[in-house]
Amino acid sequence: MEYIALVYGGFSGESEISKKSASEIFNSFDTAKGQPVLVRIVDKNWVAEFDSTEYSIDKNDFSFTTEKEKIVFKSVFNIIHGAPGEDGKLAGYFELLGISYNSSDVLSSALTFNKNWCNRYLSTYGIKVPKSVVFYKGEDNSKLYSEISYPCFVKPNNGGSSIGTHKVKNKSDLATALNDAFSHDKEVIIEEFIQGREFSVGIVFDQGKEKIMPLTEIIVDSEFFDFKQKYSEQGAKEITPADISVEKASECQEIVARVFKLLRLKKVARIDFILKDNTFYLIEVNTIPGMSSQSILPQQARYLNIKFPDLISMLA
Repeated sequence: MEYIALVYGGFSGESEISKKSASEIFNSFDTAKGQPVLVRIVDKNWVAEFDSTEYSIDKNDFSFTTEKEKIVFKSVFNIIHGAPGEDGKLAGYFELLGISYNSSDVLSSALTFNKNWCNRYLSTYGIKVPKSVVFYKGEDNSKLYSEISYPCFVKPNNGGSSIGTHKVKNKSDLATALNDAFSHDKEVIIEEFIQGREFSVGIVFDQGKEKIMPLTEIIVDSEFFDFKQKYSEQGAKEITPADISVEKASECQEIVARVFKLLRLKKVARIDFILKDNTFYLIEVNTIPGMSSQSILPQQARYLNIKFPDLISMLA
């Protein structure tokens, strides 16, 4: 029998979201592709959950041994949001071991996980992104204050799910926001606030073809699309397909396809935008988007009559 590792967990506050995604993927996985095994990675503890028993992963070859046999993996389905799954670290590990994995490669993952360098790179190709500066922990950032306009967003430069993110309306609130963001990362990006409509668009690459999802509009009843708005039952309203003209939707989807190619992404991404004055500004590229059945990408797939198990098979 061939086994596929469903790797979840991670080193960030997104680990619980990863766990939820992994559980739904496990229950919907097509076993014709291989027998899925949940593998939990939290700090130094790597554990395979197999036949109601937990086994330590041997990091020398990413295997585990039961009372009956040693089990090695045919491939990996990576569903870790944040480090070390989305930032390229695990990709490098699996590359060294020669184990295939479904997430993007080391360079693409590392680049997209770093908001500053990803946006700078994309801007050289004419992709519109917010103006920003980066503060570095332990360094003199005093010369950067003059470049900040208010309101602005303060975010950990390497992170997701809006953890440690703040909308700052004036200079007096900046220090508090910086301190919290620095508790999550050594780099903090401060972006201009762009007032407009928020959209998210998924893309899947399967059997040599791109499938670009319909736009989802995100409508919040708070300052921004924060962790609570994203994951609570009383959170943001997500409208799929978005109420937007066919022409503007196509324009956004064309940007998504172009960004996917520019970043050399592998199988899947979800890209977030703000539409202001008829112009789309790219906010963030997510290379391992949420994959519970109620997450944005599966919502978009359902609109295209792609069932959740079929979507998982496309990504495996």
